[in-house]
Amino acid sequence: MTHSLRYLFLTASGILFLLTGSLAGAEGDLRGSRDHPVYLKHDGGTFSHYLELRADGSYRRVVQGHQYAEERDRGKWKQNDARKLLLRSDLHFRNINSGDLMIPMWHRDRLKTLPELRQRVHIFLKANRAQEFPAEVVERIRETGVGSDSDTDGGGIMVLGAKRVHRSDVEKLVRAIDTFLSSGEKNLFTFVPVEYKSSTIFVDNDRAQLTKSIIADDLAGSSDPAQAADKLGYHKIDVDQFQKETMKTQSVLSSIDGGGSQKQSEQD
Repeated sequence: MTHSLRYLFLTASGILFLLTGSLAGAEGDLRGSRDHPVYLKHDGGTFSHYLELRADGSYRRVVQGHQYAEERDRGKWKQNDARKLLLRSDLHFRNINSGDLMIPMWHRDRLKTLPELRQRVHIFLKANRAQEFPAEVVERIRETGVGSDSDTDGGGIMVLGAKRVHRSDVEKLVRAIDTFLSSGEKNLFTFVPVEYKSSTIFVDNDRAQLTKSIIADDLAGSSDPAQAADKLGYHKIDVDQFQKETMKTQSVLSSIDGGGSQKQSEQD
């Protein structure tokens, strides 16, 4: 996804809409829903992602493609006093992010090669003193045995839209790897509530500020900003919509546990 620099500068009108939206924050409070399931959807374009938050504190994550719907994850969920949605996965790790850089960690096997990737990034920085790098150069930093066409295995570093990468983001990525390696909560996914008028969407914690900037920009110039905003995170849907759109869900958890290959739709 390409984000121009204009997203980094909030317009006055965009800020006003965001402040107005914060008054509708009660919609994002899911803690009163413990007596019935809550359903959330993220329309990712080619793929749609669904969360079923069950009353017993468990959840499941479903991904829908053009001709299939598959259960991809499960675990426990809760919401804290700041209304952040916390998903503790039984199967997967969260990704590592730094600016436009991301290291996919969905498959737990990646943890074995992560120290080597960290070392290769460190060597790259020592050998290259430039303040910016072409995106394709950064994406070629990979572990041993991981080819440049191994997208399905999630090897190496992904550059999300940017054509050039700032040195500071690569340096921060090294620190993010160190933080991840020492963390006891690698499987904790955090989603932040972001309000827009009467709606609330839940976005990945690492992208919350960028999402707010995009919403402000949309509000300042988009003809249909609400629709654009809804595509940036999970929004609440009713049970009928959830059941209709995921009716043919197949569980692929057995192949996940066995480390089998998956479609690229698995990322949020």
